[in-house]
Amino acid sequence: MSFPPSFLEELRARLPLSEIVGKRVRLTRAGREFKACCPFHNEKSPSFYINDDKQFFHCFGCGAHGDIIGFTMRHDRLSFPEAVEALAGQAGLPMPRETPMEREKFDQEKRLLNLLDRATAWFEEQLFSPAGREGLSYLRGRGLSDDAMRRFRLGYAPQDSQAMIRKLVSEGFKMEELVSVGLAKKLETRDEFFSFFRHRVMFPVGDRRGRTVAFGGRVLGEGEPKYLNSPDHSLFHKGKLLYGLSRARTAVSQNQPLIVVEGYMDVIALVEAGYSGAVAPLGTAMTEDQMMVLWKLLPPADTREPGCDYSPILCFDGDNAGLRAATRAVERALPIVTPAQTLRVAFMPKGQDPDDLIKSGGKGAMESILTQARPLIDVVWESALTGRTLRTPEDRGSFISNLRQRVSRIGHETLRQLYLDEVNKRIDALLRPQQFQQQGGQRLTAQKSRFSKGQQDIAPPILNRRLPQSARPGREMALLAMMLRYPALFNDFGEDFATLTFTQAPLEAVRQQIVDLLASDSHEPLDATEVYRHLSRLAAGDLSVGYRQAHLDDILSTTALHASLATPDQTLVQVRLRWKSIRNMQLREQLQSDIQRASRIFAENATDENQNRLKALHLQADALEREIDGSAQ
Repeated sequence: MSFPPSFLEELRARLPLSEIVGKRVRLTRAGREFKACCPFHNEKSPSFYINDDKQFFHCFGCGAHGDIIGFTMRHDRLSFPEAVEALAGQAGLPMPRETPMEREKFDQEKRLLNLLDRATAWFEEQLFSPAGREGLSYLRGRGLSDDAMRRFRLGYAPQDSQAMIRKLVSEGFKMEELVSVGLAKKLETRDEFFSFFRHRVMFPVGDRRGRTVAFGGRVLGEGEPKYLNSPDHSLFHKGKLLYGLSRARTAVSQNQPLIVVEGYMDVIALVEAGYSGAVAPLGTAMTEDQMMVLWKLLPPADTREPGCDYSPILCFDGDNAGLRAATRAVERALPIVTPAQTLRVAFMPKGQDPDDLIKSGGKGAMESILTQARPLIDVVWESALTGRTLRTPEDRGSFISNLRQRVSRIGHETLRQLYLDEVNKRIDALLRPQQFQQQGGQRLTAQKSRFSKGQQDIAPPILNRRLPQSARPGREMALLAMMLRYPALFNDFGEDFATLTFTQAPLEAVRQQIVDLLASDSHEPLDATEVYRHLSRLAAGDLSVGYRQAHLDDILSTTALHASLATPDQTLVQVRLRWKSIRNMQLREQLQSDIQRASRIFAENATDENQNRLKALHLQADALEREIDGSAQ
């Protein structure tokens, strides 16, 4: 809608810019101007200035600039018409209506919004009446306080199909108006009407400004569908709106994350736990329009704090169904993602939704899930890999083709090329072990042994950033790399490998999982690719597993640093020798440390026991040196 210039000038004149800005940030007078810390980027010293005389603001830190309408649009995440309407309300200015048709449309929308608000209030009243006893009991059983129910304006639609209709018609609303917004429905066989929602707990759905435009109803007891949503109408399109959107818009301005969950109760649980940026789609899979709505809530790219990830987080169940749902969402997102508009994905523990997790583990449990949220590339990778075998060239060719085809759907040219580069790196890290294990046609396999534990459940992995080089103990990395690339080594060194303890916790966690897998009696001998895939899948099955995909990729991709074990012509005999060499170096260092400690103890307390301990260590050291000298000849 266009506005007469005279109206906009009057709006600016009636509302001092400092008055509007001062409601959102703390202002300090600086001569004829005001200054503040910029609300559009993080800063400690004020660089944001407001000039009421000239009716503009300017930030010398991030360059943000504009008038009262621009500030309201940017700060409150409003469109131009929404910002004008909000300011007009504060200024006491009636909104201009340029044509009779626009005036009629505005009046009708206002009347329907009033109808939906009255319906919300009536549902609220019913929840706390004797008729709503069952609904109230259900919500209290879900852990909601009465105050929380009132904050979210929850209600109850009674079984009586005429009760709401009688109430709203008595207040002057027309039957066709109730039908038009999905509150009532006409019988197909008779000229009679009934309430669309019956015997359900009611969740009002607000628009961007928090005005009720629809409802979601959860059935009590048996009945289908379990959740029923209002049909689309002139004020509501379920594929373009999200439950909790108005509250989330405010949360984003307070630097809270945007979190997309599945249901109404999940949103409420997250908000009650302090995550006000929680939203949910309305009974459908996430749509492109809803993604665009989320991205529009984010601060402009040029005002974001460097190093901070503002991407909305989509939460899914941590099982195969959750991975499939995540894959569908990612496939919808790829054509429209940009460097400034992307998403992250977090997987919940199996069998738990956010509501369950917060009840059992509190906010900290949810926080740990959110901090492990993965970029889109990881879901693209895992979904392409899941359910595939990579034993033949055809298998590998199909996998690579499928993966690159998915990436090719990215609309942003630069981002598409960067995704392809990353995919190629991961393909190389995944398939390179196959080259090593096929030398001379030999398939390296692991035999069963007495170190036996059951195989763990598999869930989608959590993939994080690369680890810094300084975090990789060289020899421990080399041992893990050899065992990953050559599982047959477990036949010779399984006992030794099982008794090791690595200094870095993630590497130790990988070592334990390799032992559990290769020592298991529950499978046939595994090759390198199968071991890698199993460890990769475990990365997100349980946060306590202790390592992430990045650790596995680093172990494989950095073995080129260990030239003696990474060359293509490496034989299993040479790998065994390399293993012994590394272990001997580790044992030598350990013995030297033990001898130094035993010497100090003997010097402080010269008993026969301490002397014998020191002699025994020297004998072990001599034997080890003889073994090292012999292997070097």
